[in-house]
Amino acid sequence: MKPTLMKTALAAAFLLAPVPAFAQAAAGAVPNAFDRPAQSATTQARPAPAAPAPTAAAQAPDIARSEEALRAVIAAAQGTGFDYSDFTTNLGTQIRQQEAQVIPLIKGFGAVKTVEYVKQEGEAQMFKVTFDNQVTEWLIGFDADDKIAALLFRPAES
Repeated sequence: MKPTLMKTALAAAFLLAPVPAFAQAAAGAVPNAFDRPAQSATTQARPAPAAPAPTAAAQAPDIARSEEALRAVIAAAQGTGFDYSDFTTNLGTQIRQQEAQVIPLIKGFGAVKTVEYVKQEGEAQMFKVTFDNQVTEWLIGFDADDKIAALLFRPAES
């Protein structure tokens, strides 16, 4: 039990460390990316009161696309390694710098049991991913060129 507790503490400490680096890379790769939803919502709300219904329906493909990309990133990390062509240049650089620590960590989580959508955060999607050995939260977002511009993960909050 003691080694499991230490692994969890180490994972928590390590997982929290990359977040600022990835956040900076995402912010640098997509200036004002999280300001755009407010502008889009304002534009979409003007035409008619029925605008919220199409917006809600439009979220489903984004969630499905985000989940598919997230599953692919996790599978790559647990397999042959990240496919850097999926990431923006800035995010790819940040991930490469931490790859030696991140890949063994993700492999240590075990097999993916479930991927559950949690909520939208700006233009990014948050998922709860349950592995055999760890429950985590992942945030994934894309830039205008459909490259992954934000990828964050941490232990799930209780």
